[in-house]
Amino acid sequence: MGRLSGKVAVVTGGASGIGEATVRRFVAEGARVAFADRDAERGRSVAAEIAAAGGDVRFTAADVGDEAAALAFVAEAEAAFGRLDILVNNAGIRLYQTVVDASAESWDTLLNVNLKSYAYCAKGAIPAMRRAGGGSIVNVASVRSVTAGGNTIQYDTAKAAIAGLTRGLAIDHSPEGIRANAVCPGPIFTPFHARRIAAAGRSVESYNEDAAGRTMLRRPGTADEVASCILFLASDDASYVTGSLLFVDGGMTAM
Repeated sequence: MGRLSGKVAVVTGGASGIGEATVRRFVAEGARVAFADRDAERGRSVAAEIAAAGGDVRFTAADVGDEAAALAFVAEAEAAFGRLDILVNNAGIRLYQTVVDASAESWDTLLNVNLKSYAYCAKGAIPAMRRAGGGSIVNVASVRSVTAGGNTIQYDTAKAAIAGLTRGLAIDHSPEGIRANAVCPGPIFTPFHARRIAAAGRSVESYNEDAAGRTMLRRPGTADEVASCILFLASDDASYVTGSLLFVDGGMTAM
């Protein structure tokens, strides 16, 4: 019996990185999982691989920054699996701008994905969780919820807002047996970072050295390590945890 046996979860941004690691971990722990991503090719590949290994998984190509698409994704997952117990909001993009450089359009682009999609998916998931007798929402925030990265004004703003959204969801819906928490990753090496490093002409070693200088554990984290913390918050092991931010940052924010 896995820690999520009998549970149904939906995960956004599930085709790569932290989202993919979470989908795989949830399936390994007995959950049936629906996940969405804008990368249809990668999403279908991940779903096919998991299904071939015996996992019960469903992929939807969707931009959850669009309210109608987000609500449809969640509704289709409940209809397909018969219930909904867990929502993991993970979809995200990053833009490199200061407030002076940022346009109204770029603000909308980032906030639609990195913040509004979290609210849209929660809007769809909470009624389904009520029908299931309760549930757990885990939002993927960041150390940028409480710090700033530099030249990422929109990303930093969205991640700070996710902390507030998490607390608001927790206080509004705890009487219904619905918990809401967030993980706040620090430097986590994912395919996104691999692409950024390559585009900048840097080596993986240089990234690791930079992370070593910014964390107590002297290294970057992995997507699997974040997924383990998401699993904890989603599972009944965290039955008395709500409204919390769990920092998965190698001690970065405590330095």
